[in-house]
Amino acid sequence: MRRRTVLGLAATSLATGLLPHIARGDTWPSRPVRFLCPSAAGGSLDILARLFGRGLSERLKQNFFVENRGGGGSNIGFDIVAKAPPDGYTIMVASDPLAVNVSIYENLSYDPIKDFAPIIMIATLSQVLAVNPRVPAKTFAEFVALARAKPNTLNVGSSGNGAPGHLACALLAQAGIPVVHVPYRGAGPAVLDAVAGQIDATIVTLPGTIAMIKAGQLRALAVSTSKRSRFLPDLPTMAEVVPGVVVDSWQAFFAPGGTPADIINRLNSECVALLQTKEVTAAFEAQAFEAGGGPPEALGKFLRDEIVRWAPIIKSAGIRA
Repeated sequence: MRRRTVLGLAATSLATGLLPHIARGDTWPSRPVRFLCPSAAGGSLDILARLFGRGLSERLKQNFFVENRGGGGSNIGFDIVAKAPPDGYTIMVASDPLAVNVSIYENLSYDPIKDFAPIIMIATLSQVLAVNPRVPAKTFAEFVALARAKPNTLNVGSSGNGAPGHLACALLAQAGIPVVHVPYRGAGPAVLDAVAGQIDATIVTLPGTIAMIKAGQLRALAVSTSKRSRFLPDLPTMAEVVPGVVVDSWQAFFAPGGTPADIINRLNSECVALLQTKEVTAAFEAQAFEAGGGPPEALGKFLRDEIVRWAPIIKSAGIRA
């Protein structure tokens, strides 16, 4: 009778959804959580993953460890997360490639909408157009005039094909400002070549160039974002001179699609709290990040809008992997 009673109670609990709720909500996390970074160690995504991994470990009393799986324009890492169990034990830090790769690569192994559950927008950051001091343009308006007067002579480096800097070059070309895009394997080599004068300019993230700008090794002309950066407030946006040239870079957290809503909401609230801590605030200042926030639904809408926005631009520019 005792055994039948226990089995009966278990069956009733399963039918009402009680046991799944207990297993996933009240006891999560009961083991280490993987924080997957689809890029190499040392980059801004890796810095974010480790920063929030430490914070979540302290707040949730469980280890959040970072696993770097770079390559394939972030597609290797995206594929791993898309196929991971939706149990709350895999989190991903992602950025612009999640929105643009679907238009750049053929036959992707994942769906950027269906296979990922949005958690929270963590940070936004500026791309900055910076030129070697020998380039005669002192302002972005002068750079635009120079590019139009001498089409396809100004070489502009980015961190790679499909990178935000490449997208900015595509927008400039569509606005009748033809420059030569030079893709690099990361922002670092592009910045070094711009400092050395091997290329005329770069469009990469502000954190990757701000030290060279302040040292006078590069001359900053404009940021790509929809509003000015508070880190370089006197620098205009590209759109102030050429309307429509806007590239807002972002970094956010996702989980595999189907991850329970109570876990997603718990992660969202914990990350919101971490964004207000002194440690995270100081790290964001050092990296020239703007703090994000908002509910999972807002991130989901943002991702869908970005996919729709960039698809025709990428197609028109002929950007391929």
